[in-house]
Amino acid sequence: MGYFVLILTIIVYLIRPAEWIPALYFNWNMVLNLLGLLVMAGFAINQNRKFTYDRSTIFLLWFFTSMLLSNIFNGQFNTISSYVSQLVSTIVVFVLTQTAITKEKQIDNFILVIIGLILFICYQCHLQVTVGANWGGLEPYSRGIISSADPDTGETQRELQVIWYGILQDPNDLGMLLIAFMPYIMNRIFYQGLNLPRKLFWAVAMLVIGYTIILTNSRGSMLSLIGGLACFYIIKKRSMTGYVTAGLIALALLAVAPSRMAELGSGDHSAMGRVYAWILALELLAMNPVFGIGANHFLDFHYLTTHNSYVLAMVENGIVGFIGYFGLVALSVYTMVKVAYSVTDAKRSTEIIALVSGMLGILISIFFISRTYALLPYLYIAIMMTYIRVYCPELHAKHINAIPFIKLAGISFGFIIFLYFFNRLATLLLS
Repeated sequence: MGYFVLILTIIVYLIRPAEWIPALYFNWNMVLNLLGLLVMAGFAINQNRKFTYDRSTIFLLWFFTSMLLSNIFNGQFNTISSYVSQLVSTIVVFVLTQTAITKEKQIDNFILVIIGLILFICYQCHLQVTVGANWGGLEPYSRGIISSADPDTGETQRELQVIWYGILQDPNDLGMLLIAFMPYIMNRIFYQGLNLPRKLFWAVAMLVIGYTIILTNSRGSMLSLIGGLACFYIIKKRSMTGYVTAGLIALALLAVAPSRMAELGSGDHSAMGRVYAWILALELLAMNPVFGIGANHFLDFHYLTTHNSYVLAMVENGIVGFIGYFGLVALSVYTMVKVAYSVTDAKRSTEIIALVSGMLGILISIFFISRTYALLPYLYIAIMMTYIRVYCPELHAKHINAIPFIKLAGISFGFIIFLYFFNRLATLLLS
């Protein structure tokens, strides 16, 4: 029952049928959240069923609790109602992923379902650029006019970016979803010893998703894709060969990158706007270091968001909240890499490296967008932790508990210092 509710929740979360099929218009998220809570309660009281969770769940709850505390200590009680349903949804999906998936086949099929949903969205994006709209009538986002009207056809050429419904109605969010499993797909093609038909399926999937990433025309998504694939070879090879391979992949992807990649530079007003937002965020953190200025309140101080999920987590939730947020990230990446290097099965090790590389791609992506509270990064962490718990239970238990809390807190605080110096350097380079 729990696995079925989880699959249905992910389908509704990504496909958003209620937003483009009138007959299905309903608040399905509320119903699925309720079902998920009931399933979790059933697991908790069932003596014959183990309620599986690990330290990642504790850090997630810590961060979400700090969000509530940030608003309470700032007297922003009305703000809590604006995001409480989103918190519940994230907790339900995170815990269900770790609890309802108990078998190897289940986690493999769960990843396959998500990739299948991604391919469906890719097809809908293809319709946007070929016929002008997808099945629900959604048109691509137009950034502006590239050239004046053609004298023969009278048509104006525009710079388009494909989008999807709901939480993916921004090319950068859509791009983050698209790049997430690209290292995993590449691993399936080259390193798992699959037969030819299966390799062809994964190769087609990679081409389709890669094509759609280009259609998003998102610089951050392309950089995240390059970073994720590069990390795969760097972590896997652990030698100069890995760095060389990563560099060649980066050059190849840049050759087919979206046109907007050429806009990166000192004249990029978007980049300068982000730098100024970070300067203000650091100043606000200095004035409110413990609990921050309150979740969902940075726009009260600045017309532009931080365009950086780490900076947003830091300024809105303070150092206490940021330790929960970044501690979750550091813990999950550390555990995956340690398990990958400890497992004796080479194919399994490579697959774990592919999954953590996808996470690193997401972490690069959210460095350029403010998605501190979005579900996808937390869902991906839950998938990673569940994968190694199912396939390598002893190594999972050993390494996820190996790194002490004080070290995770130190890493989190060190990242705040890194953000400060990165901001100073960016200010000098772009000014």
